[in-house]
Amino acid sequence: MIHESAFIGRNVMIGENVSIGEYSIIGDNVSIGDGVIVCSHTKIHPNTSISSGTYIGSFCSIGALPNLKGFDQSIESGLIIGSNNIINDHTVIARSKNSNSNTCIGNNNHIGHGAYLGHDTIIGYSTTLSAHVRISGHTQIDDFAHIGMSAFTHQFSKVGKYAMVGAMAKVVRDIPPYFLVDGNPAMIKKVNKIGLERQGFTVEQINQLESILNTFAKSSYPSFSDEDQAKLMRLFQESVTFSSLMQFIDESQRGCMKIDTKWGN
Repeated sequence: MIHESAFIGRNVMIGENVSIGEYSIIGDNVSIGDGVIVCSHTKIHPNTSISSGTYIGSFCSIGALPNLKGFDQSIESGLIIGSNNIINDHTVIARSKNSNSNTCIGNNNHIGHGAYLGHDTIIGYSTTLSAHVRISGHTQIDDFAHIGMSAFTHQFSKVGKYAMVGAMAKVVRDIPPYFLVDGNPAMIKKVNKIGLERQGFTVEQINQLESILNTFAKSSYPSFSDEDQAKLMRLFQESVTFSSLMQFIDESQRGCMKIDTKWGN
């Protein structure tokens, strides 16, 4: 149902069983999939695509201008939102700052009240972004990551799969998968045990990750010496989680987050 007070722009594609609430604005060239709910007083900016089953709360600004001084508003860019996302009230998601490019949100994500997602962010699948998070431009958040309330990420940061960021933490470097970080600036505190248990990781897998982190803490991590790398390979070379950790660390552009020396206490 489209409320009579809603405004629908030009070249808008609307699927079946879509609900658009009072005084919401749907800009030009927007695509809305089946079963999408857009609550009252929300603006969907031009060149935004929203796939089926996504819920968008009230007073949101979806596909907004990048928060950049002097941004050329004539640049045509967009925002792509996948399926079955929950986007709560007062959330702002910016479109890309680059021509013919998109900010991208995957499927099955939960975005809390008052969140801000900057331009060119890439959000994976089944992540949780708690209320009032601040995700700076070009941040990448991988699948099943959890960002705590009011946490902040620096631009070009990357959060690995299954990682947990504590409430009000300040993320200035990349966070390897599976770990829990907290503080300002944030540091690795421990393995994200509870999050991994909820995702079906076994006791053996979690114990091995704790052993890997313990070994990292006693090594030259994150810039491993040849000696340390050889030792790690001897200990964990058959571990899939270890392989994904090492790949993430090797590919990190900003450098990975430090380990708190008191992490085991």
